[in-house]
Amino acid sequence: MSFMRPALCAIALLPCLVHAEDSDKALAAECAKVPGYVQQGEAAYKAHQYAKAQDAFERQVAWGETCRLDDKFLATAYNNVALALIRQGDYRKASAWLSIAPNDPKSVYNLGLIKDKLAALPVPASPAGVYWQYAGMGAWNTLTLKAEKTANLYKADFEGYYFGMMGLWSGPNMGQFSEPVHLKEGKGVIALREGDYIHCDISLAVAPNGLDLQTDQPDQCGFGQNVSASGHYMRVE
Repeated sequence: MSFMRPALCAIALLPCLVHAEDSDKALAAECAKVPGYVQQGEAAYKAHQYAKAQDAFERQVAWGETCRLDDKFLATAYNNVALALIRQGDYRKASAWLSIAPNDPKSVYNLGLIKDKLAALPVPASPAGVYWQYAGMGAWNTLTLKAEKTANLYKADFEGYYFGMMGLWSGPNMGQFSEPVHLKEGKGVIALREGDYIHCDISLAVAPNGLDLQTDQPDQCGFGQNVSASGHYMRVE
């Protein structure tokens, strides 16, 4: 998804006010496009163009959240993306989308539709895989574990995001790392070190269908403001 980048506000108050008014107008214009994304997604879905429908529904999610539309609308948007993924046979990612609003009746129903499909998926032979945590605006924090040649050694690649109020314009704050981690009985520690300004440990605990990360000193990981690796992640690949 591309981001619009407004000009920086001048220090003088009047230009700032003008910029704020322009931003409000721009936001209103973008919010007016949301019904169009829904229509595009529905048309593509009916035409069995599920990847195209997914893209439109993800825009429905991103702008729906940005425009602060109600919870019912957003739950429908999450379910729309999930249904497009179900049609593509991507049940794990569909389940992740359904987990954003897990108590909504549509989420409960659609998760029931793929319960047997999820249960039939092969049990992962190792922790290697791709894991998601919802970051907002249709984006996901992603941790990828890749097995190395040494037993129980993995490469952990992380990409994380934080969207501020105007995040779809200015782009999100970001954080990332690519570090080795040695796992023993599904647990390990990712050590981030660089100079005198990056020094944090991220504990990792793996389960068959997900993993949990916990950071000891989040403000010393070198991530953008409010970006965090901590929390639960669902396996999607």
